[in-house]
Amino acid sequence: MKFKYKFSSTLKILFVCIYALAVICFTWNLIRLFNSLTSEIALDSYKYISLFLCLVLPIVISIFVTAIWISSYYVVEKGKLKVKFGFMSDSYSIKDIDNIIKNVRTDVLVINFKDESSLKVGIDKKDFDDFSATVIKENKDVCYGETDEIDKSKGKSA
Repeated sequence: MKFKYKFSSTLKILFVCIYALAVICFTWNLIRLFNSLTSEIALDSYKYISLFLCLVLPIVISIFVTAIWISSYYVVEKGKLKVKFGFMSDSYSIKDIDNIIKNVRTDVLVINFKDESSLKVGIDKKDFDDFSATVIKENKDVCYGETDEIDKSKGKSA
């Protein structure tokens, strides 16, 4: 089963800003290239290469952001938990999961592994129960629990 990654509003605004900067950078350098081609002063190869890179890099960055936006999810199937974030992915064995803890106060779902590492699951809170049930269906030994405690590892506020 596939669970889509939920991005925060701040991250969505950051993505939009990256797209805007990429468009501005691409347009500005396209104008620079056009002006240099129509100018009587010839540019050396270094200037053309730098203009070319300044045209390609905004496109590459936009592709990476789009991949992250479209292709970020969690998949639970065939005894594996696959975490995909754009072009990057990681896979965990569901047999290695010790427990799943849902914090009802902070709306955070955390997977704890047998090696004492943990993974914070970034999905919509309405999918927490379906995600947990899917993992437990794959491995009956996974314990599920809920808490309303504040995470003490973030430090105390005065």
